[in-house]
Amino acid sequence: MTIVNVGVSHRIAPVEVLEKLAVPADQIGDLLARLHAEPSIDEVTVLSTCNRLEVYVAAPGPVEPVVRAVASRVAGGGPIPASEVLRLARVRVGSAAAEHLFSVACGLDSMAVGEDQIVAQIKAAARSAAAAGTTGQEVTGLIDAALRVSKRARTQTTISTAGISLARAGLEVANAHLGGLAGRGAVVLGSGSVGRLAARLLREAGVGQLFVASRREAGARKVADAVQGTPLAAGDLLATVGRSDILVTATGAARPVLLAEQVRAARARSGGRPLCIVDLGMPPDVEPAVGELAGVTLLDLSALGRHLADRAVPDQIPEVRALVAAETAEYSRRQQETAAAPVIAALHAHIRQLADGELARLHDRLPDLSEAHHAETAATVHRILRKILHQPTVRAKALSGGTHGPDYLEALRQLFGLDAGDATI
Repeated sequence: MTIVNVGVSHRIAPVEVLEKLAVPADQIGDLLARLHAEPSIDEVTVLSTCNRLEVYVAAPGPVEPVVRAVASRVAGGGPIPASEVLRLARVRVGSAAAEHLFSVACGLDSMAVGEDQIVAQIKAAARSAAAAGTTGQEVTGLIDAALRVSKRARTQTTISTAGISLARAGLEVANAHLGGLAGRGAVVLGSGSVGRLAARLLREAGVGQLFVASRREAGARKVADAVQGTPLAAGDLLATVGRSDILVTATGAARPVLLAEQVRAARARSGGRPLCIVDLGMPPDVEPAVGELAGVTLLDLSALGRHLADRAVPDQIPEVRALVAAETAEYSRRQQETAAAPVIAALHAHIRQLADGELARLHDRLPDLSEAHHAETAATVHRILRKILHQPTVRAKALSGGTHGPDYLEALRQLFGLDAGDATI
């Protein structure tokens, strides 16, 4: 089984493309089912965040059909054709795929380097795939390893404290624009992990009234209670936004939930006070034309990316990269040893079968041997074989964890005539 990663991120595609490729949370299950139905894909999970769409696959065969299948299913007849997905996507195989996910989990590949929101997003991706029944031992093991690496990086280095989440970056810019957040009226639209973080950061910044709205009223109440805020009914959202100073959105909706005409009308009724909107949604929650309204500042992911680009690079990055490299090597070694196990078992079974056949013929030719002699003869032969097989077994396990591990295993199969059937013994 081969791990394959097909991904498009902020490093290789503009935000406009990522917006079109983004998969809303309520559509992840359908995409997983379509991918899992592909003959070239045995296991699969999808990581869709505000700055990346990545698919991780366990493939039983060649990589090329997997890449084509992923591009086709991700495109899905949408605005970005499969050919363009193929052109943009980075394809990583085996240890390279593992190293990339480990780096992502540690926050090294984030727009906001060191941010830890990605950990919750990876866990959510794992839960979605488990619920859809599209993962098994290979992909689940990869994700578990990535989360372990991330935990080590965040407990053994200061990468998390050096990092900044997109939500925090958005509030930094809003703070500068508004001349401070203390005492301001604020609204958070969205009760997921990003919405919860934004609400907490707003409260820490000392905002005055803090309202929380969500498509799920129970979710809005839960977040509001956690930050001493007020849950907002859907019908009251626009009026409240119109008389607030800052709005943070993170809904996960498939299309904008706030339109320019709605915001214009709401602000007109409340006197047109200045409004700063931080749109953390992917796809965007706010229609771009909202940013053209007088008195409205719209901070989208492109604006936040430009803000983050000016920040100094955390000096912990080399240390975390070294940790990721070491963990990747260990993961690859374990994977190769796992791959070696059935081949080694097949070798032992093959030799044992040959020995048992020869012992049977020997005992047929020497019918006068006692049962005790039969047993002693068999024990001696098997003891010799175990000694002969010991060194090849140890070396096969060790060599299988190296760069040329698959070549050594294939050589073992060829030398002893082990076919695919033998390898499952």
